[in-house]
This record gives sequence, structure tokens and C-alpha cells, in this order.
Amino acid sequence: MYAVLIYGFPLTLLAFEWGLRTMIGVDSSGFTGPTLAAAGLSFLMPLVKPKQKKIPGHENYVVTTKADATLIPLLWLFVLAFLFCWSWSCYVSVKLPDHNTLGLASHLAIGSGLYIVSLILTAVKEKV
Repeated sequence: MYAVLIYGFPLTLLAFEWGLRTMIGVDSSGFTGPTLAAAGLSFLMPLVKPKQKKIPGHENYVVTTKADATLIPLLWLFVLAFLFCWSWSCYVSVKLPDHNTLGLASHLAIGSGLYIVSLILTAVKEKV
């Protein structure tokens, strides 16, 4: 239940934003994709910090796993790629709001894709 609250929070925030914009009569559909992309990017940043494990009997020493040390540079590449994709979703939402990809507004497809990939990477990091 806790994980649903943490990882679902950006979607809850998106729903509240949509409700507020609907009540005041502002079209919020153009903000959805970039908002999801930013949420996905924000999930990645804590993942670049190495997991630290204490060695039993040696409280002054901290180590990380080889898998985690291998994953961190890959995560930095994802952060860089996500930054470009977020700016791309912003551009598409402003300049090409009616453009569709796979039946979705393109900015929404980009943002949803980034959000889903960030959740997958978060799960991978937790297992490492």
C-alpha cells in the first residue's frame, strides 16, 4: 500500500491539477505529458545515489554491490535522455498539440512512457 502511495502520487497530483484547471475553465490537456515526464525524471534522481551496506563487525566501512556500481552510470544516461525527452514533450505540447502517437497525444505518449520506464528502473534499483 505504501508503494502505491509513493509511486502513484504524481498521478494523484495530476488528477488534482486536472480537477482544478477544469473548475476554473482552463484546458489542461497540454500540461499532462510534460507533467508525467517531469515526475518520471524526479523518480530517477534518487536512484543515482549508491546503496550503502554496512559490513557486520566493521561499522566504519561501507560498501556497495557491483551490480549497483554498474547500474549507476546507466541511470545517469537515463537522466540525460529523460531531460531531452521532457523538453521534447514540452515542445510537442506547445507546438504540436494535436499530433498523435499510437492513438494518444504525442506529449502524453512521451510523458507516460518516461513515467513507466522510471517505475521499472526504480523496481530494478530496489532489487539490486
